[in-house]
Amino acid sequence: MKKFAIVLAAATAFAAFGANAQQATGNMMGEAVAGDTISIHAPDIGVKREITVEKDGKWQLRRLPLAVYVVNVKHADGTAEQPQQVALQVGATARIK
Repeated sequence: MKKFAIVLAAATAFAAFGANAQQATGNMMGEAVAGDTISIHAPDIGVKREITVEKDGKWQLRRLPLAVYVVNVKHADGTAEQPQQVALQVGATARIK
């Protein structure tokens, strides 16, 4: 019985570690003016996200699948900045200016 408990605990730990090791994600963060809209799109994998910047001016998107993203910033007054391409790296945070 004791051996079974040890094997079960080891298998559970290995399975949990394996699940975390397979997650290939990255993050993005930046600063903008409150009310701006940040939209990202990775056309190769079909991922899209959009957020509105809060009053502190900081924004972040976490656990994004690895890809090359097009980042668009649309200001509250309707103007927009030039789109940027950003390649996410495993476990890293891309800082958008």
